Amino acid sequence: MLMLVVVMAPARAAAPSAADQQCLTCHGMPGLQRKLGDGETLSLQIDASHFADSVHAPLGCTGCHSTIKLTSHLSTVMPIESRQAFSLAMSKQVCGTCHAKELDRWQHSVHAALVSTGNAAAPVCTNCHSPHSMTQGQSNSVATVPCKNCHAPIFNAYLTSVHGTLRAQGMTAAPLCFNCHGAHDVAVPSAGVGRRDVCLGCHREATESHRTWLPNVDLHFAVVSCPVCHTPQAHRVVDLVLYNSQTQKETPQPEGIPEFENLSVATSAQKPGLDPATLMTLLGALNNRNVGGKTAIRGRLEVSTGIEDHLLTVAAKAIGNCAVCHRRGAAAFQSVEVSVAGPAGIPINYSASSAVLTSVFSIPSIGGFYAIGATRVTLLDIAFALALLVGVGWSGAHLIARVALRNYTRGNHDAQRKG
Repeated sequence: MLMLVVVMAPARAAAPSAADQQCLTCHGMPGLQRKLGDGETLSLQIDASHFADSVHAPLGCTGCHSTIKLTSHLSTVMPIESRQAFSLAMSKQVCGTCHAKELDRWQHSVHAALVSTGNAAAPVCTNCHSPHSMTQGQSNSVATVPCKNCHAPIFNAYLTSVHGTLRAQGMTAAPLCFNCHGAHDVAVPSAGVGRRDVCLGCHREATESHRTWLPNVDLHFAVVSCPVCHTPQAHRVVDLVLYNSQTQKETPQPEGIPEFENLSVATSAQKPGLDPATLMTLLGALNNRNVGGKTAIRGRLEVSTGIEDHLLTVAAKAIGNCAVCHRRGAAAFQSVEVSVAGPAGIPINYSASSAVLTSVFSIPSIGGFYAIGATRVTLLDIAFALALLVGVGWSGAHLIARVALRNYTRGNHDAQRKG
């Protein structure tokens, strides 16, 4: 049977209206720009053909620039302090008119938090979505995804990963940046439980499939970041995250604590960093600041850089040999850092001595991260057992002392009554 196939040609963009043509008479001129208050320049040139093809073309120029009147435009110059200040104002006043939900999500993102700290590179709406040339579905393509403009090294790593490779082969179900990080409500990926829930959002079967061969799956998923095994060539590090036991959020960067200031200096000077005694003192100082909730430590095994986080490989090449970590002198436990939440919640990492994992002084602080026999490191097992023994011994001694004192007091009381 003969089947007739009709191929629909893409609709041609409508010609700009007379009012838009009037605007483009000047704004279509190459090199049109304006000097701003901070000394930078702002390009005022609009490509007419790109604008005609954009999703905003039906609105016309005055749809977004309603405050500009042609009769007074040239004589009334609106003051502009900087490009970011102008873009931020337009995002809130113009973009938010039609895209209120997206703007609200952005305002709760790490990008907005960075803007509030004065970071001039933090993106607002127009950094990711060019208002005069944005087309439908543009940011859903590897070729046009805006994230690579600021995160080029990480994006290049993604392109070589299993996700990027599948995308290049035409599998549109493979994740792009916003599938994992969010499009407008971009969050700090390592905060809270880390990458686990993001990965399990797509790989829902992973927990059960790992149970067929991996002991203590729930513990592994809680304290081992997915890229640790799925980026086999990565450098691994134990990250000791300071967090508030009440809010379950990372501790903000503490100020005015000598131990922490010394740690910063030691790290910058490439010294061993935080030692076990300093860890204990630091926790004590943090817990004496009248802050609700106790400052505790959540340990997690991570890869060392964001680039390595994105070099994920196929499951067949992931680490499946337990001895890589669970052996004496395992490399994964030789690099240790302590981290706090910096501006916008982005982790600030400080180096620590690997001795904090084996010291009797600091083992109680990382009990949630370690279990006896977990690493096959005898010294670590002994240290942890000693910490438990000290804790139990102190409690036992305290109990014995209380019983003895009570019996002694009772005996004296009886003797006085008989006398």
